[in-house]
Amino acid sequence: MHPINSIRLMKFLMCLKAESALLLKLALPILLAQLALTGLGVVDTLMSGQVGTNDLAAIGLGSSMMLPVFMFSTGILLAITPLVAKANGESKLHLITCYLNQGVWLSIPLGLLSFIVLINLEWVLDLLNLNPVVYQLTQDYLFYIAFGLPAIAFYQVLRFFWEGLGTTLPTMWISFLALLLNIPLNAIFIYGVGPIEPMGAAGCGVASALVMWAMLFIGLFYVVKAERTRSFIQISNVFKPNWAQGLKPILALGIPTTLALLFEVSLFSMIALFVAPLGAVVIAGHQIAINFTSLAFMLPLSFAMALTVRIGFGYGEKNIEQLRISLITGFTFALVLGVLLALISYFFRMEIVGLYSKDIEVLYLAAYLLLFAAAYQVFDAIQVTTAGALRGLHDSKITMLVTFISYWGIGLGFGYVLAFKDWVVAPMGVQGFWLSIVLGLFLASILLPLRLKKVLSVIFHGNH
Repeated sequence: MHPINSIRLMKFLMCLKAESALLLKLALPILLAQLALTGLGVVDTLMSGQVGTNDLAAIGLGSSMMLPVFMFSTGILLAITPLVAKANGESKLHLITCYLNQGVWLSIPLGLLSFIVLINLEWVLDLLNLNPVVYQLTQDYLFYIAFGLPAIAFYQVLRFFWEGLGTTLPTMWISFLALLLNIPLNAIFIYGVGPIEPMGAAGCGVASALVMWAMLFIGLFYVVKAERTRSFIQISNVFKPNWAQGLKPILALGIPTTLALLFEVSLFSMIALFVAPLGAVVIAGHQIAINFTSLAFMLPLSFAMALTVRIGFGYGEKNIEQLRISLITGFTFALVLGVLLALISYFFRMEIVGLYSKDIEVLYLAAYLLLFAAAYQVFDAIQVTTAGALRGLHDSKITMLVTFISYWGIGLGFGYVLAFKDWVVAPMGVQGFWLSIVLGLFLASILLPLRLKKVLSVIFHGNH
């Protein structure tokens, strides 16, 4: 090898190693935070499952209905992270303050809207053929957890603000505290303690709402006290809408982002609703499989969120070489994680589902569904990493269109055909939806990288 090429290779490898360290430093706290937050749902499922299949089914339905409402505000506010990262790379500190203030302003109506929607979902339950016990438990769960949504919307602004600055440890510690707090609160309200009557699955809603408010207060305390964040606080401007510099860029990036997230999240929620008439066993089996795969998905998602920060910072600095290094590193992690999760889902599926229930029918159905998860997890890791990179480059509209086609067109639409119609094959039930999820994620893992390639070609040729 020519000496000059050898030097370039060594320099490249050193940069790759340094970028890997930076990405890990950002991603690991996010991962642990996401695992803790997802662990809230796992704890709810495990603890309510000990009461009975009806309570497990109610948690499955309730969380499936709550999640799209929660993700609506979260997706819009998620735009704060790449906006702050880019402004940080450009050293435009006044814009960081603006994004924080306008995010706070925006979180209030978003939180209140989420609350109103969630307490008025009886009409959805009325459409389902539910037994009276599951109906009432689900309705009560949604009512109680709705009181926490205004708090969590406000907290997400704070979280995405400090993550955009490249600070992710606070998210981890607050999420750990939330998980620890959730366990005794669940025990109190699910099983009953002293004068507090047992509420079953509905008690999870009470516990979750209290946890959300606790997260907000801890987050506020950190932002006010931490040296890294307090310099950006300007109380006098929080309630002064700034359309041009604050609200417009947040909404321009956030609305396509939230629609993309809703297409993905609502896919699983709608499947839960569609299969509800098939009985509590199918609902519970589907819920267990979704619960575990959601937990596993936190691995590639966390690295994708960290990649958004690194890409956004490099984009702001106009540092083409750093963008290349960040992308290579991010996709390497994505492939490794996708393969690892697929192997775990395949080889340890019976051990995994055995943690959730003792019902043999539920166990075997959930284990069978995890075979489909093993088939799509590499594709899922690629598409979420690509979406994270595109978000860092402030490009989210095509991601929205791709997710609509992949999740609703294929995952939900074609899945419904496979599940309940005999147009292609004999009706497959819930398995038809999971097969379509594999096909949809495969398509997304092709289309999104093609979009990223196009965006990068413009940036790398200096035309952006």
